[in-house]
Amino acid sequence: MRNTIRERLLASVPELKDVFEPHAAEASSLKPYAVVLQGEDGDESPWAGFRRIVEIWPYVSRSTFGKVDELEKKIIAALDKQMLTSETGEVFSCVYLGSAGQDVVDEEWDAITRGIQFAVMALQPVGTDGQITSDPWVPALAAWTVGVMGNEWNVYNGYWPLGYARPAVMWRATGIDVEVNGLASYTVTKRFTTHVLGNRQHPEHKGVNSLVAQLGSSVKIPFDLTDRRYLTVSDARANVGADAIREGQITVTLSRRIARPQDEMSLIMSVNYKSNIK
Repeated sequence: MRNTIRERLLASVPELKDVFEPHAAEASSLKPYAVVLQGEDGDESPWAGFRRIVEIWPYVSRSTFGKVDELEKKIIAALDKQMLTSETGEVFSCVYLGSAGQDVVDEEWDAITRGIQFAVMALQPVGTDGQITSDPWVPALAAWTVGVMGNEWNVYNGYWPLGYARPAVMWRATGIDVEVNGLASYTVTKRFTTHVLGNRQHPEHKGVNSLVAQLGSSVKIPFDLTDRRYLTVSDARANVGADAIREGQITVTLSRRIARPQDEMSLIMSVNYKSNIK
């Protein structure tokens, strides 16, 4: 992972003379250069996979922090929300989190620097290929989503897969209720959370607005057109500021009435009775 980030920075930021691990950089190292620091690891959630904090520290000769600012912008552009592939085939993305601290003046090395913090997401599989097809509601939602968002958007069901690609929408069921309507039918209600990941061409806020607007205006979503069955849409809400990978920006309730199976009874072959009339 660290070497993959190094290769991306050297290819995308030609001003950098080299990219070092912390122990490899020296006072005599030719500037400007960058140092990659690996931070803490953590399991995010069953649907988001793995998360690792990485810091990039660009070092320039002592002059003005304006030069650090320029390198910082180019480093963010090279890594933020970009899909990177390691030599072993692992696919992951870096998400820019902000500054790792204050400006630093290193008098001993005659350099100035500032830390840039990234979260590296989905470094390992989460035990699935990211597609849940056992629940027939989810493929129906995926097909509807493609119709709304277009073929440019990738649609995932239940989990972020190891090599997810932006822009993307991921549907995740968060709750199920069953209400009996009587002897003839019952209603299944499911609450879904929707994650929307954008890119430069397809911003997240635009994707969230488009999807929640369509959910709000769509009374029903096709479930089985052959039998004319649909999912009823209600209570669609959006939180544009929510974390797209871990939380999801949209919640919506879907429901469907299902006929209860009728047990077949054997036919009555005969009836015996005894009259009490005298």
